[in-house]
Amino acid sequence: MSEFFKNKKIFGIVVCYNSSPVIEELYNRIDKKIFDKIFFFDDSSKDNSYEIAKKFDWTVIKNDKNLGHGGNLKKAIKTAFDHGADYAVEIHADNQYDPNSVASAKIFFEQDFDLIIGSRFVNKNPFIKDGMPFLRYFTNKLMSSFTSKLLKINLTEFHTGYKIFGRNFFEKVPFLNCSDNYLFSFQIILQAKYFNLKYGEISISSSYKGFKTSCNYINGFIYLVQNFKEILNFILAQKNIKNNKIFPKKTI
Repeated sequence: MSEFFKNKKIFGIVVCYNSSPVIEELYNRIDKKIFDKIFFFDDSSKDNSYEIAKKFDWTVIKNDKNLGHGGNLKKAIKTAFDHGADYAVEIHADNQYDPNSVASAKIFFEQDFDLIIGSRFVNKNPFIKDGMPFLRYFTNKLMSSFTSKLLKINLTEFHTGYKIFGRNFFEKVPFLNCSDNYLFSFQIILQAKYFNLKYGEISISSSYKGFKTSCNYINGFIYLVQNFKEILNFILAQKNIKNNKIFPKKTI
């Protein structure tokens, strides 16, 4: 067990694509006392991310082909729980999010929450606090507020790359049917609500300076449009009008 969480196995799952300049910085930043095990998943990077990651004390796995952000994260989640994790912490290799923010989730672990979201909007304005670009801030805040009110999901942010997955989420939710791209991160939040799982959020900060591999504005617009489609799919499934592989018909 980790020194910080005595009765839970906490695994870090680092997802990486072309992040070689900051991998050493990320490794040094991670508090090893928090995690029982750390996996590093290189998504067939075109740079030397894999070679750099191999220098450090974590388990490095390189995909034979590029799986996409969602595809790589699916593989990472499954691997973590197949190896005995109670919780798996999503860590981005570009070092945008503080990997040690998981320490704030201790109360949720004690209550066996299934999905914990790292939100940049809990008790602060990331545009002012962290220097989030205004367009990203505005669209994220607008869409998160809209989704929260429309679907009655009590979260302040839906478009974040910091999540903590519980074993019950892994066992109950058909997340492998979700998208292989960035849409995955939005779909799994809707799935947690759809399957009536216990979800919550912790406050996190993020960095927008230096090297980053965030979704660009063109892909961001596509992602935004896809959000509306998923919201519609969620509503139709909830009302038993039309189900799909992401929101299947629930058995009583």
